[in-house]
Amino acid sequence: MLTRQPLPAASLPDRTGPLHLIRGAATGPSPVDRRKTGSKHHILTCGNGLPLAVTLSGANVNDHLMLPELLDRVRPLRGRAGRPRHRSKALIADKGYAYSRVYADLRQRRITSYIPRRGTRDRVTGRWIVEQSLALLHQYRRQATRWERRTDIHQGLLYLAAALICWRRLRNRTR
Repeated sequence: MLTRQPLPAASLPDRTGPLHLIRGAATGPSPVDRRKTGSKHHILTCGNGLPLAVTLSGANVNDHLMLPELLDRVRPLRGRAGRPRHRSKALIADKGYAYSRVYADLRQRRITSYIPRRGTRDRVTGRWIVEQSLALLHQYRRQATRWERRTDIHQGLLYLAAALICWRRLRNRTR
């Protein structure tokens, strides 16, 4: 007769923490990769390509739903004489953000939007700056493929990668 032997406590997963940390929050079924769980990086950059805000979401979350959170994460910009700017003047985005909810939110924040309409072949110049920043973010191997199960660790590495991008770009400009 077979009996179950209890496993040592060190080999069991820690089930005492919050449920979203145990299961890997900010993951969802990917719509393009056979519904494997994955996550998406969202980035808001300035005109020079410096990351102003980054965030993480599940792979099945639409981009336009994360825009208000990104805009709220931007801190006041300093550098010029006078009061610091508290908001962006313009926003350039791709067709994934072409929703009436996004337009209304940007109008309420008094931000000029340059977003091509869905179903058209319109192109917006300047989108390559964001794509370049995402490519720089994914040059770090831990960001390109998510190996961490815990969201807080992956989010911390995401912030670290954004800080390194800022540091490298600003260091090259001051030389």
